Parts: sequence; C-alpha cells; structure tokens
Amino acid sequence: MPSLGELNQRIELLKRTTTNDATGGQTSSYTSLGNVWAKVRSGPSVAQTIADAIAQLDKTHVTIRFRSDIAPGDRLMVDGQPLDVDSIADINGHKAYQKLICSRPIVTGSRHE
Repeated sequence: MPSLGELNQRIELLKRTTTNDATGGQTSSYTSLGNVWAKVRSGPSVAQTIADAIAQLDKTHVTIRFRSDIAPGDRLMVDGQPLDVDSIADINGHKAYQKLICSRPIVTGSRHE
C-alpha cells in the first residue's frame, strides 16, 4: 500500500470512446478525465510482433487513488507519452488505491528484414 507521498507524479487520464464509421469500421477517440497524482514505475519489456513488425512492448506499473471511471482500453499520458491501460487491480480490496498495468509499443523493425 503506497503512502500519499509516493504518489508524486502528475498524469492525465484519458477515457476511450469508440464510434462506428460510415464504412463499418470503428474509430477510437480519447477524452480527458483530468490529471491525478500517481506512482509510476517501469516494468519489464517484452519483444512482440505487432502488425507484421517487431516491437518492444514497454510495461509500466501506475498506482493511483481508486477511481471507478477507468477501464482497460483507456489511456494515460505520462511525461508526454501515451500508455494503454491493459489491466486494473484494486490493491487491497478496499477501493483506496488501484494498480494499472500499462503498455507502450515501440516498433523496432520488420519481421521481413
């Protein structure tokens, strides 16, 4: 359980909204829910193939005060970098803090090189 003093970085929370377009596809847009204090820690990186390209998937662990309006698929802006929220866990089951596991893909090359 983090102390309030450990939540020492400002991040922006972005809610994903998906709409259908005229061709039957979907478009995602993000709306700001505001800024909150967070504890941000880098996690492991994983090599992965994304859309026929080799990418490094950087994982980041973010702890914030509990909110009910954040879900997987939403996004965070941390130091000007977008992070996709992959999963959310209530740290102690008392709705005080939650840990968000986030990722940011970095394309490093093609599988066909």
